Amino acid sequence: SRVAVHRHLEDLEREGLVRARIEKNEGRGRPKQVYEAVDEQAPYARMCADVLTHIKELFGAGVVLEVLSQRNEKLLQELAPHLEGLSLEQKIYRLAEFLTERGYQAHFYHENGAWYLEQGRCPKLALSLEHAELCEAELLMYQKLLGAPILREERIAAGGKCCRYRIAPQEEKP
Repeated sequence: SRVAVHRHLEDLEREGLVRARIEKNEGRGRPKQVYEAVDEQAPYARMCADVLTHIKELFGAGVVLEVLSQRNEKLLQELAPHLEGLSLEQKIYRLAEFLTERGYQAHFYHENGAWYLEQGRCPKLALSLEHAELCEAELLMYQKLLGAPILREERIAAGGKCCRYRIAPQEEKP
């Protein structure tokens, strides 16, 4: 109910998880109260965005992707041993588990002969909006981990409701 929503928002505000502000309506009507989540990591995201912007300005966009890919190499080394000898479905399952533990709300499903991995959240959204290289490096890492071609069909940072990847199984050679 409307009352329950307002009580919940008041509780969240009291706990410091959201903040409220009053906005005037355009035209007629009473002002409205707008709530937004409090993101304690926002200053760190801003600093990271600044660093990536400076790297891009000094050395070019390709270097940003290279730096991010090097960072992902460490993740690959950590994850790859846990995926050895598994089927593609099992690998996607493990990857979705790993991503969910890190706040991505990931799940996977099979449809029309292809696997799909969806991420309902993007913990690095603020950075991804300015630096698409983060998403590109992520896609490259998933391809290496799963050993299959992947096509990104939707991206939260581009206005999508999720990040959706279509994973095509490798054709078996006779």
